[in-house]
Amino acid sequence: MKHLDYQPMRSISWSLRLGFVCLAFGYLIALRYLAGVAWPDSFLGAVYLTTAFVGHFAFLALIAWCSVILPTALIIPNLKLAKVLITLELGALLLLLIVDTFVFQQYRFHLNMFLWKLILNDTNNEIFAFSNTMKALAVMAIALVMAILFFIGQKLAQPKKSWPHVRLISALLVVYLSANLIHIWADAQYIQSLTRYNRNLPVYYPATATKFMAKHGWLNEEAQQANASLSMNKQNASIQYPLNPLRAAPLTAPMNVLIIAVDSWRADEMNAEVSPNIWDFSQRSMRYNAHFSGSNSTRAGIFSLFYGLPSVYWDAMFANKQGPVLIQQLKDNDYQFGVFTAATLTNPEFDRTVFRDVDNLRLTSEGDTPIARDIDLTEDWLQWIDQHQQQGADKPFFGFLFYDAPHGYSIDDSLPAPFLPEEDINYLVLDNDYDPTLIRNRYRNAVYQDDKLIGQVLSDLQDKQLLDNTIVIITGDHGQEFNDTKHNYWGHNSNFAAPQTHVPFIMHWPGQTANEIAVETSHFDIVPTLLHRALSVTSPERDYSMGGNLLAPVQKNWRLAGSYSSFAVISEGLIIVSSLDGSMHIYNENMDEVSSAALDYSVLSKAMDEMKRFYK
Repeated sequence: MKHLDYQPMRSISWSLRLGFVCLAFGYLIALRYLAGVAWPDSFLGAVYLTTAFVGHFAFLALIAWCSVILPTALIIPNLKLAKVLITLELGALLLLLIVDTFVFQQYRFHLNMFLWKLILNDTNNEIFAFSNTMKALAVMAIALVMAILFFIGQKLAQPKKSWPHVRLISALLVVYLSANLIHIWADAQYIQSLTRYNRNLPVYYPATATKFMAKHGWLNEEAQQANASLSMNKQNASIQYPLNPLRAAPLTAPMNVLIIAVDSWRADEMNAEVSPNIWDFSQRSMRYNAHFSGSNSTRAGIFSLFYGLPSVYWDAMFANKQGPVLIQQLKDNDYQFGVFTAATLTNPEFDRTVFRDVDNLRLTSEGDTPIARDIDLTEDWLQWIDQHQQQGADKPFFGFLFYDAPHGYSIDDSLPAPFLPEEDINYLVLDNDYDPTLIRNRYRNAVYQDDKLIGQVLSDLQDKQLLDNTIVIITGDHGQEFNDTKHNYWGHNSNFAAPQTHVPFIMHWPGQTANEIAVETSHFDIVPTLLHRALSVTSPERDYSMGGNLLAPVQKNWRLAGSYSSFAVISEGLIIVSSLDGSMHIYNENMDEVSSAALDYSVLSKAMDEMKRFYK
């Protein structure tokens, strides 16, 4: 193979040198994971964070080198070609790390299969909206990384002295093992001041030895009890929903139902300035001032609205092809369905969960931007309701309108946008010191333009004299944060504090007096209210929901919220967050982590019951 210039040992040696350089770059990039993180206040904590950071990324680099770089060096029969491919591979790994740091800063979780699925299926930029500036910066970053690596690779081709590869790798592995030994102790003693840093590092699963530590009396059993009380049994895949067949009295005078949801609409942006049409409507309706979504994200938020259940049941409902009893009860009473959404109903899979039982489902809207699709869904709804009144007015209707402009910070330049100055969001520049004024104004303009569209819908109902016989609910699927907690949280799906979960909730119910309600309510209450009060269901609410009656709300001392990968029990000023694997963290309402807190185990027990009682 001499004519092919096959020199695997030179390729391997060179790749190790360039790999160590990339590891150094990786450490610099990975410091972004620790941005805004308080330095440990104990010597052991400082040692753990340092060894975990250094050792973990070295271990990841070693795995990447063995699984990707080494095979390339051995297989490619040409030294120059091998170097080119290895450089591209190392560059891609660094770029992947850069992307993950931005994902983590935005959402507080790392790249995962679910997120990749959303990205790959987001063909119309409905979930992730990237400005041209962001795209240009991304291209420049890719070009810069590759150029730097090719330049360094050439410089490393003829080293002036040999590198101590084995000693460096050995030292880094010792650091990695030291971090794991410290974690075994910290986990057994439930020292949150140490273990809280684990989630900052991607694919980091440090060692534990619970049985061994318990055998030797080194386990903090009280703390382990608290952690275990929030563990989910993911083996439960079979669902019993509802718990018993629903019973209902004959429906003699059915009312129409219209639910209007606005993506990423936070509670304090429902006011006379930002949403004047909805505000005016709220003055003639019931306005719930302490209403919370069941989530900080769209999938779980809409799930909680239509099922009245925590999002931990999503997978089971999806796998068992189980739609919500609300939709089935509407169908049983011959309701006509008008479902109009800006974003596609196939991602997340609402077409196979929430609306799986709706015939001839409209899956998406036309338009290149969220606001264009919002305009399209409004026009289609107005046409649909006209047709319904002309051809099927003797049958009740159920409508669901889901607007998306605030989620995408999307506005139509031809429509009024009164909040100035403003600019489109650039996720690359968001940090704890960024002034949110300009993007907050952009967000308000998006809400303002959606409010104008929703105003058309409400005026049309008024003109058709349908409000006398139509329940109208207007709310958000979740909130939107602008670093309110000063912990560098932006957007949603990153914590369970009020900015991401507190949403507007207005309900017009024929025959009910306009009123302000201060009692805390949630999306879980919508289904039981509609089933019991509008559809004459007589079955106990607990047979199909964890919610209560919005027309006679009762104050609770706790509530649940979930996301794609975690859930929270919120009670008495504490936010107790658990990943689905059972790891737990406790925060106050401002997302300051609480190292020790007196937990009310009766509340945790009730919460866990709600998250498992529909499993067989």
